[in-house]
Amino acid sequence: MIEKLRKLGLTGYEAQAFVALLKLGDAEANEIAAKAKIPMGRIYNVLSDLEEFRLIRAQDTRPRKYACVEPSTALERLLKNKQEELEREGEEIGALANNLTSELTGLRTNRSARTFWTVAIGEEKSRELVRECISGSQKELLFFMAPKMTSERLKKELMKEEHLDIVNALYETIKKGVEVKIILNKDVDFSLLEDYPAVKQLLKHMGNEFNCRLATIPATPFDIIDRENILLQMLNPLAPDEVFAVVNIRDTKLAEELRKKFFTIWEKAEAYTEKDESCFKKTT
Repeated sequence: MIEKLRKLGLTGYEAQAFVALLKLGDAEANEIAAKAKIPMGRIYNVLSDLEEFRLIRAQDTRPRKYACVEPSTALERLLKNKQEELEREGEEIGALANNLTSELTGLRTNRSARTFWTVAIGEEKSRELVRECISGSQKELLFFMAPKMTSERLKKELMKEEHLDIVNALYETIKKGVEVKIILNKDVDFSLLEDYPAVKQLLKHMGNEFNCRLATIPATPFDIIDRENILLQMLNPLAPDEVFAVVNIRDTKLAEELRKKFFTIWEKAEAYTEKDESCFKKTT
């Protein structure tokens, strides 16, 4: 019981005094100290703190007598105080993380000219790597998903709400000012996704930071992050409509070559520029 009260924000002595006073009903400071086994030199400060928390009430007599408020009321007040404390701590930690982001980013050395790559195997780890790359982007994200099988797979995944975390990561990235361009297959109908709240949020930026075009190019899908990182999907040979792994390659030269290919296709693809026009519907 004492430990539970401590988790709600009381010190050891405060918890002991509160429990002791509950058992006594009402009592003077020396009685509470004896029952709770708290030194007399500390008891008045402890009782003062409990009064400040509005967990006990004092009778203004000589000597003063104390009594607890109803346990349910006391716990309600402790819970509220703890929630407010955690909220303040959360805000402080958030501000600390924001400051550290810029500080740590400033420590990053210039990218090595050497190629560096990693592989995420399995659906969950692959999605985690994609989210990580999206969230870490600073300037530009290019997604080439024009092959029909790739677009069909994307549509299938996005229709599962648990997979909308990728869309949410894109939305948060766009809010940072990152430009996002996507090339999808023009023969795949994505209109059913327009009612998903996460997709609606994304489409509000259509024509600004977010742009989407349609094409039919049977080439290997790829993503380019900030002109230096590339994501390549490896299909499962036993189930070609499923991703087996995602390869992340850091190679500025290759990224630049693929970027040129992306924009060559982009310029010829069907464009959507109106903010109110969904990129998942063809215009008539």
